[in-house]
Amino acid sequence: MFSSLYKVGAVKRTIIIWFLLQGVLWAFFAVGYLAKPSAWDNVQAVAPSSAAVGGVAATMGYITARNAVVMLFIGAGNLFVRFGSVTPGLLVLLVQGGAIGWLAGTNGFEVPFSSVAAANMQYLRIGLWETTAYALFCAMTLTKSLLVANSFPAKEWAEKHALRSLTFSGTEKVLGLLALLCLFGAALVEALYLAG
Repeated sequence: MFSSLYKVGAVKRTIIIWFLLQGVLWAFFAVGYLAKPSAWDNVQAVAPSSAAVGGVAATMGYITARNAVVMLFIGAGNLFVRFGSVTPGLLVLLVQGGAIGWLAGTNGFEVPFSSVAAANMQYLRIGLWETTAYALFCAMTLTKSLLVANSFPAKEWAEKHALRSLTFSGTEKVLGLLALLCLFGAALVEALYLAG
């Protein structure tokens, strides 16, 4: 299913992964919304500032660190091993997409939204950029697995690479930079929202 990701360039791979992540996210949103529609009825207003303990800088640092951990799991999972066309990092990305979609669909946020429209507007301001950072980082690291097996579990390694042989193209470096910019930008916007 994922084998085509390894046959295309970095930009096309990024686009495919981004759409895959968004598809998983929105599918889980729909399931969550249908499973728990009462989560959107008579939502009590909670001040966003209740989640911004320590001010903008501390909140931004916390959000950045939390999302950086997810990106590290994705990157490490991609770099460490690949079984056929699947890496642990790709699975982490898909699980993260499902978790985000379910959380949004069931309105399970620390600061719940009063309506689906309000939640979607917030997603466009923050969540879209966080998920884009995940997809960019996944696309950048996906083809760099140090150990590659043709099947799971691995009976033998079809490819073995040393960490020092790991190289990234100019395009992949740009993808990494864009991932960091999306990560920091989303954290700043969310911190300002929560502090506001």
